[in-house]
Amino acid sequence: MSGKADPGILLRLFRAFPAFAGGVLAGLLLSSHALASEEGVPIDRKAVVEAALSSHPLVSIAYARSRAQTEKVGTALADYYPHIALSLDQLFLNTAFVGGVFPDYQPIAPEMLNPTLTQDITAFGRRHYRVRAERLRLRSRKEEFSEARLSVSFRANVAYDQLAMFEHLYRAARKNEEDAALHLRMAQERLARGFGVITDVTMARLLLEKTRLERIRQGNALRKAQADLIFAMGRETMVSYRTDGTPRRTGPSWSLDKMIAYALSHRPLLQAALALDREKETDVQEIRTRNYPHLSLFAQGFILWGVPTNISGAPPGPGGMGLFLPTFQSGVTLSMPIFVGGAILHDTEQARMEARKESEKTRLVRLRIIRNVRKLYDDFETQRETLTLDQARFDHAQENLRLVERRFARGLVDGVTAVDAETEVLTSRERLIADRFRLSMIQDRLDREMGLRRDF
Repeated sequence: MSGKADPGILLRLFRAFPAFAGGVLAGLLLSSHALASEEGVPIDRKAVVEAALSSHPLVSIAYARSRAQTEKVGTALADYYPHIALSLDQLFLNTAFVGGVFPDYQPIAPEMLNPTLTQDITAFGRRHYRVRAERLRLRSRKEEFSEARLSVSFRANVAYDQLAMFEHLYRAARKNEEDAALHLRMAQERLARGFGVITDVTMARLLLEKTRLERIRQGNALRKAQADLIFAMGRETMVSYRTDGTPRRTGPSWSLDKMIAYALSHRPLLQAALALDREKETDVQEIRTRNYPHLSLFAQGFILWGVPTNISGAPPGPGGMGLFLPTFQSGVTLSMPIFVGGAILHDTEQARMEARKESEKTRLVRLRIIRNVRKLYDDFETQRETLTLDQARFDHAQENLRLVERRFARGLVDGVTAVDAETEVLTSRERLIADRFRLSMIQDRLDREMGLRRDF
């Protein structure tokens, strides 16, 4: 085989290759959404986040906990108001004392209505600390609700970015498979006309099988990303959504110290832990007040009926029984514990240990937030530098493709070299796109750690 190129074949290949290369660049660089314009239901990021916040179970659970704790605060406040009770008793009187009062020792069975009113005057801080502890728990529950919304919004944003990224990767895999099939046809034509070699055809077939396998893998990854998006939205019915294909706009570049300070003052998880910490300290104070006196007011009445008229002196009624009002009493009660077997002492020590444990848990949350913000800050800066290198690699790949096109038109390079140059353009471009979405997902995680609410 001579090394001289056939001008006719070169001319046909030269005419075919620009259409091939131009189609790739036009399809991927200018209108990357065209290949999937009819695939899936279009949805934007805002709609995904709103759907997740309105229907995800984690948000509903946190909201129910907050409402339940609101009622507990009301229960604690009830101790400030008077308590009124009414009881109805059926009495059976047949004792020696009754026999001394009632003639012939005849037993009687009167009914008694017993209204009671009690009002706590002061417990020397016990009610105050109890209500304060419940209110601090309510504050913690509200912060947990905010944390749940923040987490659900974060998962929705990440799921959206992942789906958009795999959409790009799947489109690239399909295009690579088409390019590999075109390259195989070109290699077979060159071989049939005596211009190519058998190894070019073998390599082209291997490339086609490789791109087919990659397309299958990316299709599976795309379907799993769609399932993750459905879960993040809190829905059960599977719908194939299609994103707008753009990464999330990143926020302003803050210094690391400013990010940490913002996270420590705005992250709901830490604010919830701080409220629980103060609640446990309040519990210690409430238990200590059990050593103090308790002053209360009471009033109690006894209304009996079914008593013989000769005993009650009341006008006779049906059955010869009348109404009898034996007594009505009211007063003030002062109670104070003297000895309870050390129970208050042990309860106080237990509450102190619980408060210490909660304080250390809060400190652990602080340390984790600081660590995570630092790591994500470094990841964000590294990813931005990676994007710069990806852009440079993509630019070099485009320049190399232009040079290879000229040499291919002159018969100075084979088809494998030309397709390799085209594949490098596609690979570098998709890596650039994927890294842009990875930067967006790092920003999502950083926003979550900082407690930065962008979507609600």
